[in-house]
Amino acid sequence: MSAKIADWQFPPRNGGIDFVQDPSSAHFSDAPMPKLVREVLQNSLDARENGIYEPVVVKFRSTQINRQLIGATQLYKHLTACLDRAKAENHPASLIRFYENACKTLKSKTVRGLSITDSRTTGLSDSRWNALVVQEGAVQKSSAGAPGGSYGIGKNAVFNVSDIRTVFYSTRYVNGREGRVEKMQGKATLMSHPNPDNDSDDLQHIGFYAARNRDPLVTTEIPDFFRLDEPGAGVFVMGFNPRSSNWMKDVASAVVENFFDAIHKKTLIVEISSDDPESITVDRETIDQLFEGLFSKKPDAFYYYKAIRDAEGMPTPSISKAGVLNAQVLIGSGPRRTAYVNRNGMLITASREQRTNPIAPRGKSLWPDYAAVVTPATDEGDTWIRSMENPSHDSISSGQLLEAKQQRQANRIFADARKELREIIDKKADISKYGDTSNLDELSEYFPELDPNAEGNRDLSITPIALPNPSPPAPSPIPDPAPRPDPDPSPDPDPEPPPHPDPDPQPHPPGPPGPGPLRRAAINKQRYIPVGNTEAIISFVPDDKSDEVKLALTPTGGERRGEREAPLQIIDATVLSPDNQKISLAEGVLSLTPTANERVVIKIATNDTLGNFAVRIG
Repeated sequence: MSAKIADWQFPPRNGGIDFVQDPSSAHFSDAPMPKLVREVLQNSLDARENGIYEPVVVKFRSTQINRQLIGATQLYKHLTACLDRAKAENHPASLIRFYENACKTLKSKTVRGLSITDSRTTGLSDSRWNALVVQEGAVQKSSAGAPGGSYGIGKNAVFNVSDIRTVFYSTRYVNGREGRVEKMQGKATLMSHPNPDNDSDDLQHIGFYAARNRDPLVTTEIPDFFRLDEPGAGVFVMGFNPRSSNWMKDVASAVVENFFDAIHKKTLIVEISSDDPESITVDRETIDQLFEGLFSKKPDAFYYYKAIRDAEGMPTPSISKAGVLNAQVLIGSGPRRTAYVNRNGMLITASREQRTNPIAPRGKSLWPDYAAVVTPATDEGDTWIRSMENPSHDSISSGQLLEAKQQRQANRIFADARKELREIIDKKADISKYGDTSNLDELSEYFPELDPNAEGNRDLSITPIALPNPSPPAPSPIPDPAPRPDPDPSPDPDPEPPPHPDPDPQPHPPGPPGPGPLRRAAINKQRYIPVGNTEAIISFVPDDKSDEVKLALTPTGGERRGEREAPLQIIDATVLSPDNQKISLAEGVLSLTPTANERVVIKIATNDTLGNFAVRIG
């Protein structure tokens, strides 16, 4: 392209602000690629075309770009002027190194770039183009529903992965008055610097690659590389530096962790590729495999995804400005957290701290492991909550509101929301019929089994569990005049269970047939929750050294009377999670061969009531 058509233009400073470094992009510098993905995909979902029910498609592609397409020769002069000023004024070494590296980048024949293009969106009409390219702090969202951005600085996330802090924008859309519109413009955010062609003038820190009249290039003036094949928008990062050894994996991971809801609901597809044949597609058909393949350990987002995939939605009543909230709760596995997802399908926060996630209810002691996802049912509720997001859109706080009256009102509304969500989780976990109870296994040896029918007594709701000692059972000090049938050797019921599993368990010695004692480290983080008179949920994490785990329920308290309590026979068992665990029942004892070192959740049915006495697992 001829320099007569376009060139780099930095307006004169004329005594204005002497700009050295851009502070707005610091919101995104700690995790540049994940936060870039969040901001870019949010913008594309905000611009989803009305009446189009097919998913928005966003493509990330790394490639090499001819330096002449971006006016590299002229831009190099401005970068050199910035470097000279930084050295002359003794600015921080990190700033000097940045401009040294930027100059080196532009000396190459080609410049590494990252193109991010979307389709099935409205593109960038005049007001949206100005808000993105030439205005600071402006917000223009044209889609139906509640837009995700609220500060107008998310666009600066893309500059954090540019070694020359330069980005090109392109769009294509249809205007009823003008017909098809195509335009392109480059933008560089540097520092105020002397004019490389005239040392007497100081130039502003932001410059544009544009036509001579500073307007965007249009139609055939646009190089083919920047032209779009479909209506939509394109962001092209020049001097792309992801600060990662595997940027494609970083992008895919950020997509599935932050946009699992939009992917599952088929409102978003993301394609990731480079100049080599490798590519990754994130859509509803691949997201399960990506959760398995991208992470060495399942992230919390996996359990939120399972909640929105598998759990039925449960609406709250309308809660003032928040409106109706839809909750989907996965019981039996998860990080015991509540995630807030906006109506565009982006995860905002899953913090346990109510100061950054005010919809998150406090957990109860007998809530099992769970994952809850909350989404507003109306655009009005979504918009109200969005007004309290921080600039990087990963927390919610009433402190973002300007007036103290508004903050107090928001805090009351969030308190009401937490109350409703707590009741939903209670219902899903079957806690409502038992009350909030605690596992007090350290006290189970000292309290008698109260008769619930005696005056002044109540049904016991304490249901502790304990692991047996791996040593052989000690002889009872008081002989049993009428021993009960005891076909299976029972573990010693007396010793207090250790607070933590033995880090180096030893296998128990061989003994007669039967359930036998468990190795002390066979299971960890065990929980026992009755869900009926004869049914309960048992959950635990198998030790990674466990080849086989055997479970039997034994009532506690008999040892204080010098008796042996016969184990409760387990007559049925169902694995709730994970699906690949293999179990078997023999003589009322449950056997499990772990196939994964993650929490196992099993629902059991027994031959006796579970309501009024404490039990131990062993």
